[in-house]
Amino acid sequence: MKLFVGNPTNQTHIFTFRRPGDRVDNPSRSTIRPGAQIVIDDLDPEDVRDIIHQHRAFGFCNSRDALRNPTYRGLVYSEDRPVDFQALADGVQDNHEKLKAEGARNRRASAEQIAGQTIAKTKGRRNKTRSLDVEISTQSDSDTAPSAFSKETYHADGE
Repeated sequence: MKLFVGNPTNQTHIFTFRRPGDRVDNPSRSTIRPGAQIVIDDLDPEDVRDIIHQHRAFGFCNSRDALRNPTYRGLVYSEDRPVDFQALADGVQDNHEKLKAEGARNRRASAEQIAGQTIAKTKGRRNKTRSLDVEISTQSDSDTAPSAFSKETYHADGE
């Protein structure tokens, strides 16, 4: 039996696993480039289940289930047949969109927390501020184009 492991992320992963008979201190390792996959062959079905189980704690899931998961951003697997190329390509794009959305949520939450703390600190000091606009901007030392969130403004209301 074969286990195919695909990488639908923008990072290179070093997939570490134990084959039957591997010593605990000497696992097998394979590098998986972004959008690529590896195959681990000559496995018994129970060995495939063991490797999958080793990585479930890190979000390892079947390639068919990855796109349906709204937060999934990790490695995928397929048993006995390669991970579909289109699924890997879609996964890279899907992961990018999920990370962008998560970044926007994190920046908004940070801006709201900054505004809330600022309003709370100034409360009772003849300050009638009930809301703030928090502007988040980034600068880069490189000549690359600015990121999509190089300047964002968030509105936050006090209590």
